[in-house]
Amino acid sequence: MQRVFKWLRPGLRIKRWIAIIFLGLIFGILAAMAVLFSLFKPSPVAITAAILGFVLSAFCLITGIYRLIKTMWGLVEHRGRETGIADAAYRRAQFSHGARVVAIGGGTGLSTVLTGLRETAGYTTAIVSMADDGGSSGKLRQELGLQPPGDLRKCLIALADEEPMMAELLDYRFPENELGGHNFGNLFLTALARIRGDFGAAVREANHILSVRGQVLPSTLEKIFLVAEHEDGTKTTGQALIAKTEKRIKRLELKPKPEPVAPDIVKAIEDAELIVLGPGSLYTSVLPNLLIDGMASALAKSKAKKVFVCNTMTYEGETKGYDLVDFLQAIDAHTRPYRVYNHVLVNNGPIGSAESSNGHVIAKGSDEYSWIIDELHARQVKYDAAAFAGAPFKLIEAEVANPGYPIRHDTGKLARALIDLLKED
Repeated sequence: MQRVFKWLRPGLRIKRWIAIIFLGLIFGILAAMAVLFSLFKPSPVAITAAILGFVLSAFCLITGIYRLIKTMWGLVEHRGRETGIADAAYRRAQFSHGARVVAIGGGTGLSTVLTGLRETAGYTTAIVSMADDGGSSGKLRQELGLQPPGDLRKCLIALADEEPMMAELLDYRFPENELGGHNFGNLFLTALARIRGDFGAAVREANHILSVRGQVLPSTLEKIFLVAEHEDGTKTTGQALIAKTEKRIKRLELKPKPEPVAPDIVKAIEDAELIVLGPGSLYTSVLPNLLIDGMASALAKSKAKKVFVCNTMTYEGETKGYDLVDFLQAIDAHTRPYRVYNHVLVNNGPIGSAESSNGHVIAKGSDEYSWIIDELHARQVKYDAAAFAGAPFKLIEAEVANPGYPIRHDTGKLARALIDLLKED
């Protein structure tokens, strides 16, 4: 009985076709009755009614049966392995009626956003930075000359409509003495690229195989590297090295200069109702996407709500000691004359001094804004809400930090804050 009631949930796009089929049967019955009536008492009105009834009956039956078969076939083809067709129909209804979202970034920060949006938004497009040159991705870039798959892998897992075992499989990392210590997901994307002969085609294939709720797109298919020019005039090359530097960065560049932003990315931005920038490493995850020709102008033209999600904390590395003003000044300096955001989301929730439920040790640092988290010296991102009263954007304050590991956002809280923002007039 419970399975039957599942078909009564709204928005499945199945009940309407069944209703049309029944309507066709009623028209057919009425037409047959008109024919019988005309046999006993010939009448032009009865004959006309019979013809009209049969035409309407045929139209309703053909349309209803065709559309019902088409809808059911799509559900059978795309439903999850352990999910019934009714549940697949309900998920598809939620998916099609939810907000169209574009999320831009890379690595852990972007996957955090996507994990929350997967259950709350509709069609979500992830635009992923392709500048990673560290870890497994860096080895594959160097050894095989491919684009880095690591950040793409994280985002595919975050949006995949598959069972948890698939996520564990794609995230599994081999020991250093086996297959070079690579993640299975990175090898999976590498193998797809070899099979298809094209990295872009491999990513599209991975979207299909993993039943991604939307799409995951590389920001560029060019093989690029990051070059950071510091305030003292020196330069640092490579994402991995830039992420570790504590010198203030004056300017970031992509080398070589990639092709302009792809048409499918521009289309996703045009269609979006909500665009999310960050969170994540500012110079090595967020800004590399915005430096591609056409990206900043497409964002500026978009009528969507565009929100920059600021990091909850900073620690050793590229943005050490940054406050909200520093983050915004860096974005503005790299995207002028365009403004790529009209909302800024900051965490205003408390950070406790205790051992969290998942084992992370959080202790007070040398001042009220600094903390020691698993021996990592972190600092809360400070901001003065009153100072932004006349700013050309709206400041949104919400409790979005992960209580167990406050240098990261909580996926559920962040998703709710973003959807609440979208619902605002």
